[in-house]
Amino acid sequence: MLLRFIISTWLVFIMCGAGFAFAADPYTVKGVHVDATAENALEAQTLAISQGQAAAANILIERMSLASQRRAKGFRGVSAKDGAKMIRALEIANEKRSGNRYLGDITVAFNPNAISQYMRVNGLTLVATQSRKRLVIPTLDGALMWSGHEMERAWQKADFDNALTPMFAISPKAGLSYLIEDEYGQNISLENLRKIGRLFGVEQVLLAHTRATANGYRVSLKDVSLDRGTMRNLGTVSGVSARSAVLASVSALEEDWKDNVVSTVSAASVVIPVSVLYRSQKEWLHLQDVINGSAQIRSARLEAVSKRGAVMTLTYGGDLEKLRNELAYKGVRLEQDEELGLVLSKTGAF
Repeated sequence: MLLRFIISTWLVFIMCGAGFAFAADPYTVKGVHVDATAENALEAQTLAISQGQAAAANILIERMSLASQRRAKGFRGVSAKDGAKMIRALEIANEKRSGNRYLGDITVAFNPNAISQYMRVNGLTLVATQSRKRLVIPTLDGALMWSGHEMERAWQKADFDNALTPMFAISPKAGLSYLIEDEYGQNISLENLRKIGRLFGVEQVLLAHTRATANGYRVSLKDVSLDRGTMRNLGTVSGVSARSAVLASVSALEEDWKDNVVSTVSAASVVIPVSVLYRSQKEWLHLQDVINGSAQIRSARLEAVSKRGAVMTLTYGGDLEKLRNELAYKGVRLEQDEELGLVLSKTGAF
């Protein structure tokens, strides 16, 4: 056990010293804080890392599975032993040691095949596809935009590149101030939201309005699709601190995303022909990535391809509206055309 730990620690040291970089993919869990006390510093470090690995594994399984399914299956969480088996790489930061205590923050990258096998054994449906990136506009009752209030700080400090619903907080930028009509940031027109989206390179905006309560914070969430011109009310979440309210907001968005994209296991497969339209090779490659990464699409076969279009046969989970919703979240349109039948293209391209 001791020898295995020393080897693992040496590997982690090599990775940190070489500037090991973790990809912004959903199989990575960042910033898990560890803190343990034992008879000596080495035992404390061993215990802290083991606990941190298990915590990271549970964060990942919660991220990639449906809460309703975990409850139905009586899932009790990932053990430290199982969590350690699924790790691909680990990085440690902010280490502190004393005679019998160890503290730090770990980032853990998991092996996709190991995660898939673990969830299959436990009867959980894997959802690993990510939505398109969102811009978050956080507001707080009675607080001016850019005043540095606690919700602004909590959103700006957070890193959600690895979430199933990746997002980042708005920040001051040239040309932005005149687009926010309300100095509190709570009444921004769709036209100006679209202009803000173009400034930040996004087509999806999350409006997160917070009220302070006696027990912490309550956040109302509205999800705006800029290219489709639609707004969905996702309800409210609560947290005892600004950070926990932010985490609850992201969890709610991820659950909504999973509910919209996951096919039920028992759903019958449906095979459909689809015309795929694009304006460039880059756009064609992007559409292929969306198709291959879809949670709804079970297989895709290319029948014919030309400079501006392709014909494909798609096999999906049987719910066309869920497929449309998933693709729409990723900036892809699936519509019926009188001449071509079902047509798949980048939203707003045609």
